[in-house]
Amino acid sequence: MSDSTRRAATALIGLLLVVGVWWWVTAEAGSKTQSGSEAAPGSNAAPTERTVVSVIDGDTFDAERDGVRERVRIIGIDTPEREQCGYSEASAALSDAIGGRRVTLVSGAETDRDTYGRLLRYVEIGGADVGLGLIEQGLAVARYDSRTDQPHDREVAYWAADDASANLCG
Repeated sequence: MSDSTRRAATALIGLLLVVGVWWWVTAEAGSKTQSGSEAAPGSNAAPTERTVVSVIDGDTFDAERDGVRERVRIIGIDTPEREQCGYSEASAALSDAIGGRRVTLVSGAETDRDTYGRLLRYVEIGGADVGLGLIEQGLAVARYDSRTDQPHDREVAYWAADDASANLCG
């Protein structure tokens, strides 16, 4: 088997794994939504819709509902900080995806807030997981999960996407 055939087969297997994990996580999320148990462990927060008013960077933004503004940190991902490779690209991608739009915030972390007081939520638009999309594009990495004592509901899918994507900055 040639190297290019081997690489193509490996890429196909990786893609199938990502799709399979995505399907499993989506099916799990659907069953949780139907049973009403999608709130974070220790939290009774139901999914809420808010309008994004500003994007801070690739994994943080401000959203508003009923005149109340809240800073939100996307669960399970990490994007480059200012002055790091990929910062502008990750920030622009998040802004393009959610800037000015209504998003659904879904709990799933062990706590509702991080040490900076930001609301910890998954972000969805039309059922699509924005954080997972950033990982798949190589603009974010899977982080802040059970490997760092911060487990979250979608970490397995995030790990698979992280393994299958080429990070923008190597």
